[in-house]
Amino acid sequence: MNVIITGASSGIGRELLKIFVDNGHFVIAVARRKEKLEEIKKEFKEKVEIICKDISKLENINELCKELKDMRIDVDLLINNAGTGEYGFFYETDMKSHMKTLNLNIRGLTYLTRIFAEEMIKKGKGGIINVASTASFQSGGPLMGVYYASKAYVLSFTEALVEEMEYRGVRIMTLCPGPTSTEFKGMSSKRKGIEKFYVTTPRQVAESCYRDYFRGKNICIPGMLNKISIFITRFIPRRVQRKIVRKIQEKKKKLL
Repeated sequence: MNVIITGASSGIGRELLKIFVDNGHFVIAVARRKEKLEEIKKEFKEKVEIICKDISKLENINELCKELKDMRIDVDLLINNAGTGEYGFFYETDMKSHMKTLNLNIRGLTYLTRIFAEEMIKKGKGGIINVASTASFQSGGPLMGVYYASKAYVLSFTEALVEEMEYRGVRIMTLCPGPTSTEFKGMSSKRKGIEKFYVTTPRQVAESCYRDYFRGKNICIPGMLNKISIFITRFIPRRVQRKIVRKIQEKKKKLL
C-alpha cells in the first residue's frame, strides 16, 4: 500500500511513517523542512519517497499532486497530519500566525482531502485519515482559540465524509490524540512526573492509529485517560469546560 503522510518530519508524523514502513508499506513523506526529510530518506532509503512542500499554500498542493503524477505513484492512503497552533490571547497574537493555522489545519487539509477523495472514489477504494485532537470535543480553547476551532472543524468535516464515502469503498478515520510529547508549542519532548500518566508518546499515538484504522474504526482516541476524559466532558457544562481549559493553557504558557 502507498501511503502519503504530511508533516512527516517529526513527532506523530514521523512515528506514523515508521510504523507503516515497518509493516511493509511504501510511504511518501511530505514536510517543509528539507534537512529533516533528507534524514528520513537516508534512514529508510527505497522504502520512502520525500517531497519538500509547505502545504499551507494551495499552489504547493497542486505542485505536490503534479509530482506524484509524474512519479506514477498511486496513493492508497492519505494521512493529513500536518498542523500548527499558536498560544496566547487571540487579540494579542499576530494575525499572520492565526491565518497560518487556518491555512494549514483547515484549507490545506480540506484541499488535499478533496483531491485524493475524488481519485479514490473513481477507483472504488482507498483511505483518508485526518488528524484532529481531543481539543475537537471541547466547547472552546481559551488561549488557543483558533487551534481548538480548527480541530473541531477537522472532526466534524471528517465525520461527514464517513457517511458520504465509506459506502463507496473509501475508508475514513479521524485521529484525535491528546497531549503528546512532541515539538508542539507548550509540550515537552520528555514526560515528567504525573505527565507519564496522561501524556502519550508519538509512538503510542501512531500504534493506536495504525491498529484502529485496520480495525475499521472511524474515530481513534489514543490513551484510555483521553477516552475517559472525552466521555466525562459530555456531562460538564460548556462554561465550566472553558474555565478548565483556560487553567490548563495558562499553565502551559509558562513553559514558553
